[in-house]
Amino acid sequence: MIQIKDEFKKLIPALTAEEFKQLEQNCLDEGIREKIITWNGFIIDGHNRFEIATRWNLEYETEAKRFKDENKVKEWMINNQFGRRNLNNYQKSVLALELESVISARAKERMLSGNPSQTFDKGRVDEKIGNIAKVSHETIRKVKVIKAKASEEVKEKLNTGEVTINEAYKDIKKEENKTNVINLELQEVQTKSHTAILHNVDCLNYLKNLDVEIDLLITDPPYFTDGDFTIHVLNYLNKVKKTGQAYVFASADPQEVLSYIKLKPMNLQLEQILIWNYNNGGQLQPKTRYNSNYQICFYYRGIDAPQINKPTDGKQQYACQTINAPDGRIGDRYHKWQKPNELIERLIKNSSNIDDFIFDPFAGTSTTLVSAVKLGRKAEGCEIDIEAVKISNKRGVQNAIWRYTRI
Repeated sequence: MIQIKDEFKKLIPALTAEEFKQLEQNCLDEGIREKIITWNGFIIDGHNRFEIATRWNLEYETEAKRFKDENKVKEWMINNQFGRRNLNNYQKSVLALELESVISARAKERMLSGNPSQTFDKGRVDEKIGNIAKVSHETIRKVKVIKAKASEEVKEKLNTGEVTINEAYKDIKKEENKTNVINLELQEVQTKSHTAILHNVDCLNYLKNLDVEIDLLITDPPYFTDGDFTIHVLNYLNKVKKTGQAYVFASADPQEVLSYIKLKPMNLQLEQILIWNYNNGGQLQPKTRYNSNYQICFYYRGIDAPQINKPTDGKQQYACQTINAPDGRIGDRYHKWQKPNELIERLIKNSSNIDDFIFDPFAGTSTTLVSAVKLGRKAEGCEIDIEAVKISNKRGVQNAIWRYTRI
């Protein structure tokens, strides 16, 4: 009696729906031409043909093969698949990795019988697996990571060739880097005396609840491509103390810059237009203009504001700050228009003191709030995007249940 062993069946890369349909039609037209191969009664080649034959009551022949053990069976099955099917590198690597335990055991046996003092070289095992799959040992290493950490959806896309091994691996490493960066940041934030608070509300609706004047406002509102938010910004600028300061980021679009220049806050005056320059942006080359690799930052000072806290490094007081944008490859980029921690920390150091109150009405993933708490300031902000709020929570920012009054 023919049996199916799941451990053997999983070694056979699944046919696509179209491939199975074509095989089924061929079997109906021509019969089951190839023998179904078995070992100790278990199918080791012909699972799909056996399924079709059973469904349609078709005749078939079998051939029993003899092998020493299951490991030898697996080796035969895998080599048989390599010889009969057009598999992509991911499928071949996954199949070959089924032999990892066998190859490792043999390598250890040879090591112990030859030179017991020699250390076991895992890299050589990957190399041997790669030789079986006809891929590099580096590809095998990447596929190991993918097998352990990728979602089933990604694995399916790898099977169909929709995603490459390198693409899937890079995505996994990006997420790992992001997790590592966030965890380190969280640990640092949790050791500080103040807690960053985020209100998941529209900042204009929250304005009436902000009954504390702001020492320092730092914000990065949506750009004019998403609408005109200058009135929102003006309302918060009017909440800044006469002794306070403010930084408002904007795109380099002339109309947007002009709109912000026209704002007249009650207690502040526009002191300077600063530039944040970054040289790691995309390489898209517009046809009618220059590629923009900078953003504007409007610097406001209260009419009674003290002098800037001059940093030890005078470069931190340059009107043009050149700092690379956050980079997803190293894990510190959480959303599209995020500002680098280093830039925001410089502004906070220059324009506030310990225990000052810092507010960001367009907090995003809370770079301003996190940077403020790291530097011993109190910090609050607003953000309506729930996904940004979730990332903020991972960075150590707490959701607001009541107003933040911690001293």
